[in-house]
Amino acid sequence: MDTLVQLLAIEEIKRLKARYFRALDLKEWDEYGRLFTAPTLIDFSDQPELWGHGPEDRRPDPRDWIFTDGRACADAIEPLFDGTITTHHGHDPDIEIVGEATARGTWSLYDRLEFPEEIFHGFGHYRDEYERVDGGWRISKLVLTRLRCAWETPAPATES
Repeated sequence: MDTLVQLLAIEEIKRLKARYFRALDLKEWDEYGRLFTAPTLIDFSDQPELWGHGPEDRRPDPRDWIFTDGRACADAIEPLFDGTITTHHGHDPDIEIVGEATARGTWSLYDRLEFPEEIFHGFGHYRDEYERVDGGWRISKLVLTRLRCAWETPAPATES
């Protein structure tokens, strides 16, 4: 694959990942589900600080956060994000074109989830694989690993 074609593919993958973050934050669950190949691997299980937080009877099983379908993943995230303000940032894309229709990449991540009682700050990396399907790039594997999680109690609202 020549250099120009590789650079164009890398830019298309960057736009794909931008749509991923935007779909999460705008809660566009149909769009989110369409960003993945079928089948896919989405693995959010490596978040011990997140899964170990909160009342013990409400702690999820990390194995429940591994998906093979983009729509199923969207269906699991949707109730978690309902009424929650989220901000997801991906930085430092390191994308390698592996073949005519395959690529892999690593992204630095920061996310902020504003729950009613607490604010979550997450730091880590996405390790992705991509496939070109029907002329467009899709995520075929997404693995999120956390380096650090921080919880904050929001300041009480002040009256103006």
